[in-house]
Amino acid sequence: MSDTAERENGLLGLVWPVAAAAVVLTALAPFVVGLGDVRGVAIGGALATLNLAAIALVVRGVMRGALLSWGSLATVKFAVLLFATWIVIKNHWAGVLPLALGYAALPLGIVVGQLLRTTPERRQERRVDARTR
Repeated sequence: MSDTAERENGLLGLVWPVAAAAVVLTALAPFVVGLGDVRGVAIGGALATLNLAAIALVVRGVMRGALLSWGSLATVKFAVLLFATWIVIKNHWAGVLPLALGYAALPLGIVVGQLLRTTPERRQERRVDARTR
């Protein structure tokens, strides 16, 4: 599978929908949690996007035969996520609720990205239709 097709079909193809969901949630934040908590929603959205990108790279590395086990890589990724969240909350850069609202971009973006993704059969049909025109 080519690198472009792998990005479209894999977890890396869902990073942009998650980032878009984070932007939408950040834009809606003044109406949901107030103007002062917009930064917290943005930080949560950024954490969600970076978390998906990291897990996508871990999974891709494991599928390609990385030397480290999946469990150790996932544990390190999870520890970094918890540490980053702790730093954000400890320094009062964001409250817990706005941070959680921003992090909701992860499941929302994955669902939207999956709904908008075309199946391999449809892509093949489009290629055939484009060649016959």
